[in-house]
Amino acid sequence: MTKQTRLGRRTFLTGLGGATVALPLLEAMLPRRAWAAPGSPCRYVAMFAGVEQKDCVPSGAGAGYTMPDGLAALESVRDHISIVTNLEIPPAGTGTPPAGGKANPHHGNIMMPLFTGYRSTNENYGVPTSASADQIVADVVGTDTHYRSLEYCAQPEGYRSGDAGIKTVMSYGQGGDARVAQKSPRLAWESMFANFTPSDPADLEAKEKLLARRLSVLDLVKTRGDRLMAAVGSSDRQRLERHFDEIRDLEKRLADIPDTSGAGCDALPDPGTDPAATDHPNTEHGGSTGYSDEDKRAGVFVDLIHMALVCDLTRVATLVLTYEQSTMSLQPLWDSPYEMHDVTHNDIPNRTAVWNGITSWHASFFAKLVQKLLDTPEPTGVTMLDTTVLVMTNSGGPSGHGSSNMAMPIAGCPSILRMGEHIVAGSGAHPTHVFQTAMLALGIEHDLGEVAGVVSGLLV
Repeated sequence: MTKQTRLGRRTFLTGLGGATVALPLLEAMLPRRAWAAPGSPCRYVAMFAGVEQKDCVPSGAGAGYTMPDGLAALESVRDHISIVTNLEIPPAGTGTPPAGGKANPHHGNIMMPLFTGYRSTNENYGVPTSASADQIVADVVGTDTHYRSLEYCAQPEGYRSGDAGIKTVMSYGQGGDARVAQKSPRLAWESMFANFTPSDPADLEAKEKLLARRLSVLDLVKTRGDRLMAAVGSSDRQRLERHFDEIRDLEKRLADIPDTSGAGCDALPDPGTDPAATDHPNTEHGGSTGYSDEDKRAGVFVDLIHMALVCDLTRVATLVLTYEQSTMSLQPLWDSPYEMHDVTHNDIPNRTAVWNGITSWHASFFAKLVQKLLDTPEPTGVTMLDTTVLVMTNSGGPSGHGSSNMAMPIAGCPSILRMGEHIVAGSGAHPTHVFQTAMLALGIEHDLGEVAGVVSGLLV
């Protein structure tokens, strides 16, 4: 349970006649153990790669480790990250899953215990009784930003596996509700930069037309709704009233997106139309599977997360790079006529090189965001990486479909978290221990689900 008492930064004192007086920034409004300098908010980002790991455990411990081939993309930022290994989600075997474990010893059922610390009980995963780390952090640092949190997913569809549903969810609310990720970079861009003030008059005119079109659509929906309300019974009228309350809330949110342009906060270039899915042959299964330029989509989402943090539109974000057990085609990126999940099953040509290439490709987006934050100064004289914690995880360990000896990169808050090292966690360490250590670095002491504790070796 949470052990922190905190006041919101928008706490008011209410007097006679409803007069309100805003309180100044108090220590109680800041995360208790957060290192961030005054005026620099704490932030949290998590990423997920939907492929099991191959060669992702470094050789050697401490600062002198050798970067594994499966995480080669992290070499450029190795001084600013650490890699935590010896992590396991315990499988059920033939009995009931242990605390924080998964029901299927082969693969699947991993998303919920991975992110909430609550055991999955069957092939349908079950329902967690606790939130994921991002939502716990958002409750503390995200209440006075326009977006309490952002959830993105770079893979837009399941391809051969169809709608993968829960396999794209890494964010769970306090009631255990799955938070659906935005899969359209175009829509994510529009929602973030709709109220920036462009310097080019042509861009300003285009912005005004976009907002006018959105609001006119909402006005039309409400007008038609008013007519419908007069023609239905009381119970349906109540349902419609709730529906139109949501529409009015959407209208207000569109109109109220803050103009935070300037001071390093600038609208990103229009990413254009979302890349369409293309078919590619699948040697193992016959027929074809798909690719929607996930490389571009993930890159756009990383840029959006970075700028959302710079603009203080949000302080919490998650990014699913690919679905758990992803069937995305390998053809466009690795010239291999298989889908991603095949590499964990079959002895395909150049299997080890391709598999390590896949995991390193996922890690490259983590490295990109780490570098962006490192290159972004704070007004207080530090960098944004000093005030942000980033965590990345995969859907399994090096055994292919197991969940033992998983490796998790972590970056940020170097005054609290030990950086530049390979840290071998103690026996029985669970991936949620890394998430809980990340939260602790932000001043939030909170156990996830059925798993308690932190990775003590990760703390300075």
